[in-house]
Amino acid sequence: MSMTLSAIVDNTTYSLCDGTYCYWVGDEGLGMAPMHRLSERGPLQNGITDRGYRLDPRPVRLVLEINASTQSSWESKRRSLLQIFKPSNSEVINLVLGLETRTYYLDCHYIANLDMPSSSQFGWTQKVVVELLAPDPTWYDPTMNVTSFSASDGADTCEIPMEVPTTIGGATINTSSIITNSGDVSSYPIIKLIGPITNPVITNGTTGDTLEFPALTIGGGDYYEIDCRYGYKTVEDQDGVNQISELSDDSDIATFALEASPTVDNGENDISIYGSSASSSTSIEIRYYTRYIGV
Repeated sequence: MSMTLSAIVDNTTYSLCDGTYCYWVGDEGLGMAPMHRLSERGPLQNGITDRGYRLDPRPVRLVLEINASTQSSWESKRRSLLQIFKPSNSEVINLVLGLETRTYYLDCHYIANLDMPSSSQFGWTQKVVVELLAPDPTWYDPTMNVTSFSASDGADTCEIPMEVPTTIGGATINTSSIITNSGDVSSYPIIKLIGPITNPVITNGTTGDTLEFPALTIGGGDYYEIDCRYGYKTVEDQDGVNQISELSDDSDIATFALEASPTVDNGENDISIYGSSASSSTSIEIRYYTRYIGV
């Protein structure tokens, strides 16, 4: 069986299984994400009414073994592990699990247990335990999916027969596409609206969720970015200015997602884009990761 484990910290990859720093000898928490079911109960009800489930943060426990032939090598490997897993207010530890058919990422933070007790009884071999916590418990394919939409060929424009042909009116972008979430949990996308475009509307026809900007015009060369991920839920322009007030009151930024099976059949999300005053420079990008409840 071919499996590898590594950690990416500050864009540097550290193998945890080839002996450079340690060997990976055990783990807990890499399979199914922890979860709890939601329920409610009436005052005279027998039992409960089930209302679905939510995933909880994922604790991960790694058992690693340092093997060294000299004290200086042992000290160096200990120091390296302490640097790889050191706590941080901002730096994420990307745990990378490589299987034969796919590579999975899990974004973690160090929480406990790397105290590294020492004993001369075992020479320069030492087992250490690392405890991590993944706030988002879902594994994901590190290759980001990108689906792009562009303006039509300008059905709403007309040409004036002058010596130099001139067009008036603006193209309408009115298109749709099936985006298939091949994972097994919801994926909350980042959507980029690149102008020119007026009054854009993005709809997931499968779930009914909509993001609508009823009084917005984005100029050519400008853009808005809608981040639907939990912990973000933002709308910002190209200058990083908060523009969430441009969303209509009934927009669904809290729930807008690319759903997986069985929430939607075969993970097929019917995404439609509408906007006016577009041009050949107009485009909409929907970026997302394919996510998995466990590996």
